[in-house]
Amino acid sequence: MLQKFDERNRDLIVNINGQLMHRDKAGISPFDSAVQGGDAVWEGLRLYDGRIFKLHEHLDRLERSADALSFAEIPSREKIVEELKRTLAANKMRDGVHIRLTLSRGVKLTSGMDPRLNQSGPTLIVLAEHKAPVYAKTGLTLITSKIRRPPPEVLDARIHHANLLNSILAKI
Repeated sequence: MLQKFDERNRDLIVNINGQLMHRDKAGISPFDSAVQGGDAVWEGLRLYDGRIFKLHEHLDRLERSADALSFAEIPSREKIVEELKRTLAANKMRDGVHIRLTLSRGVKLTSGMDPRLNQSGPTLIVLAEHKAPVYAKTGLTLITSKIRRPPPEVLDARIHHANLLNSILAKI
């Protein structure tokens, strides 16, 4: 199912490392690990009546994923929750919202895959959008893709990482 653009999202305020800015002004460094190698973890959160559904479970998984990737630093839960609240307040959001919470290993000194090049701390991105859940109300058509996920000995599926190429290739 194709997601539809909601006009209320045209003037969103996004949060990058605690800096609130219009979506059109937002950006991260080309040296950020998310750009350099998809080296980031993320959670998709839903906001219902001013409350984030299963917030603590999502933060648990975010921390487990960052730990599994040996992130040297992870923001405190209190800091993450504070930035979530600031972003939602800046956008006057209370319901029908999807939040993409992303944590990258941070900005590298120079391009490369070695995590030792990261010496500035993680990058925290909070993107909250007015977005209804994408659920079929009348049934689904099943399609089996020829694209396969890597086996667990190659990439542990329990790590909620930002490398979604398998999913993207399956949709092409």
